[in-house]
Amino acid sequence: MHRPIHAFTSIFWIALVLCMATISCTKTNFEEVQVVQELPEHETVFLMDCEELDLNIGDTCHVESDQFGYVMGFVNEDCDCDADASGEEITIVIESNLFWNSNITVQASPSFIAGPSSFEAHSGLTLQQYLFEEGTTECTLTVSYTCGPSGFMFFPEIILTGTPINGVVGPLVIDC
Repeated sequence: MHRPIHAFTSIFWIALVLCMATISCTKTNFEEVQVVQELPEHETVFLMDCEELDLNIGDTCHVESDQFGYVMGFVNEDCDCDADASGEEITIVIESNLFWNSNITVQASPSFIAGPSSFEAHSGLTLQQYLFEEGTTECTLTVSYTCGPSGFMFFPEIILTGTPINGVVGPLVIDC
């Protein structure tokens, strides 16, 4: 009589193990959920070496010169604009007998380091000075001007050579 109970217990344990194996091997479906988190945009802060100039050390800057207008320089370690107004000087003389002002445009190769690229010439003589890098021995100037309603006029290309190129160009006569 003991034997049938022992057989029953063995069958019970086998059935329990099979049941557990069947339950543990079932596939569970989970929904895939994607979470998107939006982060607020951060404020960009620009730090300047020289806040009073709104520039960094080594940036280009300009200093006003009585003789040349604005002279280009570089911001130094003391936060000053270090602009050297020395070099090779060219003076362009414009002569106009017109009753109105003419807009003058000057382009140079190599580029000048100080002086306006455009200015107004009034009736009579107008002098405009330009500064080139020290040691410049040749440059080419292209000068144009407005001539009332007829538009832009060009002077012939001017080539300057010398050791150095210091000097006066002109007078260039505005003739409409």
